[in-house]
Amino acid sequence: MVALVLGAFLVVLAALSKFYMYDRLAVAPANNVTTSISQTAPGEDAEYLDVGAEGGPTVVNGPLRSTRIVEGDVELSEQADEEIDGDVVVWRTFTCTDTPDFDCGSGETPLSSTSDVVAFDPKTGETVSWRGTSNETGGSRVRGAFQGLYFKFPFDTQKQDYEFWDGTLRTATTAEYKGETEVNGLDVYEFEQVIEPTRVGTSTVPGDLIGEDRPSVVADRIYSNTRTFLVEPVTGVIIVGGESQDSWLELDGERKLTTTKATLGYTDEYIQETVDEYSGTATLLKAVRTTFPIVGGLVGLLLIVLGVVALARGRREGDHAA
Repeated sequence: MVALVLGAFLVVLAALSKFYMYDRLAVAPANNVTTSISQTAPGEDAEYLDVGAEGGPTVVNGPLRSTRIVEGDVELSEQADEEIDGDVVVWRTFTCTDTPDFDCGSGETPLSSTSDVVAFDPKTGETVSWRGTSNETGGSRVRGAFQGLYFKFPFDTQKQDYEFWDGTLRTATTAEYKGETEVNGLDVYEFEQVIEPTRVGTSTVPGDLIGEDRPSVVADRIYSNTRTFLVEPVTGVIIVGGESQDSWLELDGERKLTTTKATLGYTDEYIQETVDEYSGTATLLKAVRTTFPIVGGLVGLLLIVLGVVALARGRREGDHAA
């Protein structure tokens, strides 16, 4: 009887682990708070146009650092969840890019900054259309019509391509699956998002800035980028992220002036912190989703069989004794 009861308990627990507990653990939290730092590699300078430089817009060579602060908004998450009638999480994100000694909290204007309010599915990571989303760049705020993935990849990330948001193009483009690799002992999937040179608008600039003998000219803004994501597949968390952007001003099809040419990636300290934090989470989720359901279920079934056999044998021995 003990074997039967314990076996039944393990089988039920294994089923609950896979079909109930996992679904409640594998979700992005509404109260998430993270700060990530990306910067140019030591000894490698970026080339960029500083429009706020003394004496007018100037092309500068030097290191850059990008600080990204992500904060979950519990109140907005509850509001979006009620209005959409589904599982929705809302996170706010602020990204500030400038020289390494710039204080993003100083209130001064950085070289570039973006503030987004993004609603997304906490399981798949896919952005969700909701009236409360927004995008603010350069002081201009618009409704945030986000697409694809934004913050992370889905729980149980597959070896396939995904659509990932690009804030400059304001659309999602393909992040191609490239293979498996390892980061500080943690197994990850590698994805690459390649954005070919694309015209994203125009800019009116002084003629002498791009070598033209005119007071001002209207030049095309060309943008290209290559992003790399190293993703822990169980949680979908981006362990290593980086991008190589090349943008310039173009006149009559000819490249005239580089506006941004830089390669930025997560710092080693941030990468190690992320590995330490999510390796344990990945192990727990894997145990809840696969290890325990399989092992617990098999042990439970074995105990049930042993219990049935023991009871049957006991009855036969009892009948023989009688």
